[in-house]
Amino acid sequence: MDSGFVWAGPGAYLADYVLKPGDAPEGTPYLLLYSGGLDTSCCIKYIHDELKGSVLALTCDVGQDESFDDIRSKAVFLGAEYIFKDVKSDFYAKYISKAIRLNACYFDGHPLASSLSRQIVSDCAVEVAKQRNLSIIAHGATGRGNDSFRFDNALLSRLEGVKILAPIRNNQLDRDRELEFAHRHNIPVSATRKSPYSVDENMWGREIEAGSLDDLSFTLPSEALAWVKLPPLASGQGRVSIEFDAGLPTRIELGDENGTAEFTDIVQAIMRLNTFAGAYGIGLHDHLEERASGVKVRELHESPAATLIIRAHKILEHASLTPIELSTKRYLETRWVQSMVSGRADPVVYCIDAFANVANRRVAGKVTFKITIGQYFTDSIKPVYGLDFRSMYGESQNARYNQDLVAPAIELMDEPMRQALRNHEIASRTVSYSNL
Repeated sequence: MDSGFVWAGPGAYLADYVLKPGDAPEGTPYLLLYSGGLDTSCCIKYIHDELKGSVLALTCDVGQDESFDDIRSKAVFLGAEYIFKDVKSDFYAKYISKAIRLNACYFDGHPLASSLSRQIVSDCAVEVAKQRNLSIIAHGATGRGNDSFRFDNALLSRLEGVKILAPIRNNQLDRDRELEFAHRHNIPVSATRKSPYSVDENMWGREIEAGSLDDLSFTLPSEALAWVKLPPLASGQGRVSIEFDAGLPTRIELGDENGTAEFTDIVQAIMRLNTFAGAYGIGLHDHLEERASGVKVRELHESPAATLIIRAHKILEHASLTPIELSTKRYLETRWVQSMVSGRADPVVYCIDAFANVANRRVAGKVTFKITIGQYFTDSIKPVYGLDFRSMYGESQNARYNQDLVAPAIELMDEPMRQALRNHEIASRTVSYSNL
């Protein structure tokens, strides 16, 4: 019976690491990075029917709001062995913590989410592959986005000799063809032609793309959102206080008219904050993200917790670091984000991590936000190592701050600048710009 999948042309297999037709004999085991969604569910059927292989479906819990029992049942129904790993704590420790210290947002827009989860999932996949002595890892990434770069580069750099299978990419399948394939083979999926969005979720963010979002003028229906409520469900005023030490949150307090909740387990706090702030309509970002090809794709991001935590971190940084530290760090943050988003992680990210760790030693204190419908405001800032007047000179500022030194400093330090301005005026009267 026609499967709907056809091996692509030779161009899909130019890279040596890509699994080619005939590379693996029948019965070969494949480790599949399995989300339970349309792409990876089709991959199970493809590996069984086309490659005559067995599938080990690996699902990693990165904080997504999913029924893992349902995902397990679907994988087993499709004929795969199911492997489940809870990696939330490792995800926070290895990647989200770095993203917080580096204020990791895409062009000052949405906080990175999927870019980070791909790294921890790859870590987990390599660990399982080594334990099971597996040499082929499959994933459901398309050639349209950056996930092919993220997964392939992460796996290749972590597991020598690995072969990678990407059926959706290699066969250039689109969502309509996948939906047709799923219907033909009785694969249970939630995506439909009326709701064809691709959704990726972890505790740090929820991303929605594809389908009607390819039309930049399309208005996404509010039912496609899960965390950010539009219109907001909450009423009245809320409060979020975040305490930091060495650039990382150590305690988060949420309060509203119904009471107060405190968290020192930051993984738990992040997931609760997504619900709390999302109910006020906080944390929705609508952006065009650039793919490795240079093509821009519209994505919607829900990230209530990440939005507030990174904003609080930035506020404490501004209160605690020098202008040179801040400007240097902002440049390095951009380089780190570009590496994570593009999937082309260079060893420079380790150098940037080291700089961020040192710079964040003095980023400590507490930031409190007031939250209303669709907005949040800074209510108070209490830095431990602040460089503001009160932190440096105390309440009796005039007793320690010698204003008599201001004029001599201006006379000495700014004379070259003033002379340059005078020279500029002279030159502007004698130089004809039309001749330049």
